[in-house]
Amino acid sequence: MTIRLSAAVLTLIVAVAAAASPSLGEDAAPGPGSAMPPFRAYVDMKTFMEHVLTPAAKIIWSVNAVVVDRQGEHDLSPKTDADWEQIVSGAATLAEATNALMIPQRTRDAQWTSHVQNLAEAADKAYLAAEAHDLKSIAEVSDRLDGICAACHRHYGLE
Repeated sequence: MTIRLSAAVLTLIVAVAAAASPSLGEDAAPGPGSAMPPFRAYVDMKTFMEHVLTPAAKIIWSVNAVVVDRQGEHDLSPKTDADWEQIVSGAATLAEATNALMIPQRTRDAQWTSHVQNLAEAADKAYLAAEAHDLKSIAEVSDRLDGICAACHRHYGLE
């Protein structure tokens, strides 16, 4: 038995199949077995700390900072919308950077995961507090963040 399909029917079948199959747009995640390369670290940990984590954390820590100079004391806590936006950006950067800390080349041991999770939770709280312009909460998170970073640095001999 031979089945002959006209060009029009064959074109219709191909068009329906193409429409029904999923496509990968820019925002779509690749499926299993795709040729997408795995995540990788582009810079070493010291560089990542110096250029990503520390600058973002310093923005959050600044909410508790006071500078004393010849003109007196200067409270660095946020006062304007622009000040708050800087803190929002720092907190968002810190929160998202915790994902990069979990790249396999950077993950050291089970304790590493715990430290990163603590950092992620604090950064998320800082982000939410900054979005709400909640100085009391952001100050509390700033103090907590200091302890989280110090504990990790002590554990891995980075002090």
